[in-house]
Amino acid sequence: MTNKSSSNPEDHGVIAPRRGFRLSWVWLFPLMAAFAASVMFYRNWREDGPTVYVQFDSAPGMKPEKTLLIYRGVVAGRVTGVQLDKSLDKALVKVRLKKYAEDLAREGTVFWIDQPVFNLAKPSGIQSLIEGNSLQAKKGSGQPAYYFVGSDEVPLDPLEGDPLTIRLTSTRNPFVERGSEVTYRGITVGAVRKKGIDEQGIPYLDVSVAKRYAALIRSNARFWILPPFTMKMGSGIFEIDVDSLKNFLLGGIAVDYFEADHGAPVAEGCQFALLANKESALAVSDPFVLEFKNAQGIREGMTQLRYLGVPVGLVEKVTASQGKVLVTARLQAGYESLRRKGSVFSIIKPLFELQKVSGLETIVSGIYIDCIPGPGGAVADRFAGTNQEDADMIEYEQGGFEVTLRSPATKISAGTPVLYRGVRVGKITRKELAKGGGGVNLTASIKREYASLLRENTRFWNAGGVRISGGLIQLNVQASALESRALGGIEFATPEGAAAGGGIKEGHLYDLYDAPRKDWLQWLPQNIPGKK
Repeated sequence: MTNKSSSNPEDHGVIAPRRGFRLSWVWLFPLMAAFAASVMFYRNWREDGPTVYVQFDSAPGMKPEKTLLIYRGVVAGRVTGVQLDKSLDKALVKVRLKKYAEDLAREGTVFWIDQPVFNLAKPSGIQSLIEGNSLQAKKGSGQPAYYFVGSDEVPLDPLEGDPLTIRLTSTRNPFVERGSEVTYRGITVGAVRKKGIDEQGIPYLDVSVAKRYAALIRSNARFWILPPFTMKMGSGIFEIDVDSLKNFLLGGIAVDYFEADHGAPVAEGCQFALLANKESALAVSDPFVLEFKNAQGIREGMTQLRYLGVPVGLVEKVTASQGKVLVTARLQAGYESLRRKGSVFSIIKPLFELQKVSGLETIVSGIYIDCIPGPGGAVADRFAGTNQEDADMIEYEQGGFEVTLRSPATKISAGTPVLYRGVRVGKITRKELAKGGGGVNLTASIKREYASLLRENTRFWNAGGVRISGGLIQLNVQASALESRALGGIEFATPEGAAAGGGIKEGHLYDLYDAPRKDWLQWLPQNIPGKK
């Protein structure tokens, strides 16, 4: 009997179905990281703009992938590389712009490194003490560009357009430093960006005027240096005024207009003269020349021209030529009438006489030139200046009633006053030898309103002598010309009534006596025929 079970063994195996592909959870995090990186890469690819290169003399604090480019306080890019050029003289900063800031890649864009700067002119970069140095930009408006030369200076106003740059020239190096403010009627409109000397050896200042104030600068603008302080002195007054500490230490410049016509708009790089003070800026007329025999005490840029005591102009230049001193001056607007033909310009200095003290204000304010306008006519460019004494005689020479006084010899000189009852009514205008040399003739000019005091029997005498009398001895000492003027001059008297004699004509000759007679001193007529 066969064993059935052994010949057909039973198979107990189970056929399992094939299982699908399964990913272990340990791969989840790498996949998520890869996805996030892809998203970031895509975003950066979409947000990144062009790459630009900025050249600097040095690049302190510029770190690749860390230093940011800031425009208007917003991140506009990132420094991606810093290297030296082939000559090792310059630093080249590679910057990747943001897509929204790609318009910064234009000609005229200014790049600078924002770092701490401490000075009196304009402290800047204080925030970089905490956040580190950054790269700053100011947008240009030219054609697309990708290579720039960085600036070592912070722009005057980074948030505005390009400023107006002008040049101020001066004959001497002004006390104004880089960073000094330029003000218009007390408002800061610009700043000094550069100070130097041009190829002709002329000192200059390059000034940047903010764009919003650029329209203020026109062709007739006047620029002058602000004084570090002003001082006022007077009766019970002593005041020192310091406008600002910055101007005191760095100097300042002011600009304004002193003519009704402000002129035409100016172009970039236009030049103006930088004047020494406001008085020079006020003198806007065409220059004219005054000729003086002696101009001692006249100073360029300081000596004033005055009319009725009011400053109306300033001396611009003083030169000597052919035995004369030529003074070039300018007048303020509105005083052109002082340049008419016949105007008189005289130097005013301190004058001390026993009967007259004048010009004391010049001890404090300095010598000045007094102006007397002419009667009318055309404007002139050249005048013969006079000294103070000659100016005092002009009114007598031009409109006086002239008579001649003859003396054998006298020390009386031109300018000696002629007195009547102690009142000055005339002046000696000329002194010359009589024909043949037999005496001295003095021309006395009497004001027209007093001419009727002169009659045929009028007597003139020298009132300038010093006479000492006592007892039987009388001492008569004649004074010098200066003493004669100081102690009195020449006096005259006219007898009363018919004794006065008839009227005289201009040029009448009188004798000049050394001293009066006693009866002459008693002649005090109340009514003189022909007296007005």
